[in-house]
Amino acid sequence: MVRVIIADDHAIVRKGLDLYIKFQDDVQLVGEVNNGEELSQMLDSIEADVVLLDIDMPKMNGITALRSLKDAHPGVRFLIMSMHPEEIYGPTVRKMGAAGYISKDEDPKQVIQAVTEVVDGKEIFNEALYKVNTPIKEKERKIKLSTRESEVLKLLSIGKSNKDISEELGISDKTVSTYKQRLLNKLQAKNLVDLINYAKMYQFV
Repeated sequence: MVRVIIADDHAIVRKGLDLYIKFQDDVQLVGEVNNGEELSQMLDSIEADVVLLDIDMPKMNGITALRSLKDAHPGVRFLIMSMHPEEIYGPTVRKMGAAGYISKDEDPKQVIQAVTEVVDGKEIFNEALYKVNTPIKEKERKIKLSTRESEVLKLLSIGKSNKDISEELGISDKTVSTYKQRLLNKLQAKNLVDLINYAKMYQFV
């Protein structure tokens, strides 16, 4: 029997899942809370296998709760259930140890399936999304860039246009385009998104 806690500040979400779970033979709802502080207290007194964790909650949001509770309760799998698109918070919670990320738009049947799968050790993430948001090739070491290449990369990554960069660095638009293409080639990047991700990974911004 998979023991589940629902942490969500919307009563209708909790009650809806509660009603659905009652019809499951292998899943049991053992608790429900509406904020991260209550979740922390409940995990100290109730044994659970999976926490369905909302991000937007009062007092202690889901990300803060995940950060503070993941190591304290290593036997619990935290499954993020949010209205926000996965590309916004997915990479962050995955790095923090979440077992998966599901949308509140999902059919309850899919939520229950995700619960049983994460208990078996599976991770529930949209892998195609992470491939898109990952630089072309994960680098084992930071590629050495010239001072000017680093300057252009930093400005590109904060949303500056070629014209803005040319004015700020005192070079022509054409030269900026040349540096941009050089960066794409050197970093084996397909597009500007890859360049921005590389800049974030190696703290150019």
